[in-house]
Amino acid sequence: VEEVAMQFDVEIVRLPTKHCEFNPMELVWAALKDYIRKNNVRFRLNDVYNLAPEFIAGFDEDAAKNAIQHARQVEHTFRTGDRFVEENIEPYLKDTDSDTEVELDIEDEV
Repeated sequence: VEEVAMQFDVEIVRLPTKHCEFNPMELVWAALKDYIRKNNVRFRLNDVYNLAPEFIAGFDEDAAKNAIQHARQVEHTFRTGDRFVEENIEPYLKDTDSDTEVELDIEDEV
């Protein structure tokens, strides 16, 4: 896959699993479901088939840019929080005892 992508100058973005907030497509999918939920007043599957292309036709370049920008803002928020934890909290969580020393201490107490 990477070789074909390089031939066409395409960058493959690998997203972490179980973090849909980093994926702009998930935001679009949620917007589509919301659009159908609000406009499917007769609750018929045929209406869903008509509403989906209607939503997609109205989803312009600005909407796509907004979804991508939102995902980037979420990523920035996560990176900022992660950096804060690494710099301000993790130094105080360092365990000076090795795992075996802790296990030996527990065995001595029994």
